Amino acid sequence: MIAPGVAGAQTIEEQQWHLAAMGVPTAHATTRGEGVVVAVVDSGVDDTRPDLTGALLPGAGFGSASGTDGTEDNDGHGTAMATLIAGRAVDGGALGVAPGAMILPISVGADGDKFTTASVAEGVTWAVDHGAKVINLSLTSLATLTPDLLRAVNYAFDHDAVVVAGTGNDGDEHVGAPANIKGVIAVSGTIEGNGPWPESNTGPETVLAAPAQRIVTAVPLKVVDTGYAEVDGTSAATALVSGAAALVRARYPDMDAGNVVNRLVTTATDLLAPGRDNATGFGLVNPVAALTADVPEVASNPLAPPPPTSSAVPPPSAEGLPASPADPDSRTRVLVAFGGVGAVGVVVTVVSLLLARRGRIRRAPVPVVTEIPPPTDDFWRTDRF
Repeated sequence: MIAPGVAGAQTIEEQQWHLAAMGVPTAHATTRGEGVVVAVVDSGVDDTRPDLTGALLPGAGFGSASGTDGTEDNDGHGTAMATLIAGRAVDGGALGVAPGAMILPISVGADGDKFTTASVAEGVTWAVDHGAKVINLSLTSLATLTPDLLRAVNYAFDHDAVVVAGTGNDGDEHVGAPANIKGVIAVSGTIEGNGPWPESNTGPETVLAAPAQRIVTAVPLKVVDTGYAEVDGTSAATALVSGAAALVRARYPDMDAGNVVNRLVTTATDLLAPGRDNATGFGLVNPVAALTADVPEVASNPLAPPPPTSSAVPPPSAEGLPASPADPDSRTRVLVAFGGVGAVGVVVTVVSLLLARRGRIRRAPVPVVTEIPPPTDDFWRTDRF
């Protein structure tokens, strides 16, 4: 939920408390992420937002957004995430962690309410084939095994991409796909003061933490009439870590993805008990340290299992594939990990809108080819807007 805002004559950038908490202004003295392509696999990215002027590449749409170029966003989630990653702070607007990076907008749901594992997997594969070096997946599911996502993510690893995903917002001890795939940076949330955000899902898969409460970003005018919103959720935390990954890739253009992940992990600021913990992983992402610390090279992604077995061949379509026991319907919805959203004025914080709802649950009519009954409506759920 969003608490009422405190009025004050502040620009949007000044309202973004997470920038100082992460040391972003200091990191920008080293790099702003120039030249790095970050794919935002989400509800699309609104190409009319001035905050993203010059930041968008030609994109694509899959699933219910098939045939689009990724630049329509009727939901606002994808635009919010893209801005947190690469916002240009135009005319006092929102600043991203990597404002020099380029966003590859990939819509996997025409209205943000019909994501499926199949469309997300197609989006990830397309992003890899079109040059993405960081892939932001601000979405989650309750599934512990999704073969289509596993194939797509392994394809990304085989092509030297960093993959970042959220742990979810139910406050449960459970991290679902795609964040639970080995090698993915699974991101939980923090609050001001660096305490854990209590609504984050947690578990041994958690890798890093980043700010997730009252995060100010840009959204389409059709969603909030000021064009700005204050959001909660591991979606936002995921985007902030993707921005940090883009900074490292820009600073070290010849560094492979495994070493980028290693830098982010080994330089994180430990928040709880020493070492990795279920709530915040290795700690709060620290872009400045990741850019400047002396970190020995590693042979491979420290989060990944030993040597990958994927063939680096583009994953097949989910059509006709048998479903797994843990994911009886491989085209079932995957849902974004927003906790809440409130409107934010351009120069005065006014939380005038709170849209916290559970989306309608739908399952695509794909035959279940296992003996396990199809999932109930509670199997896939969302905490968003």
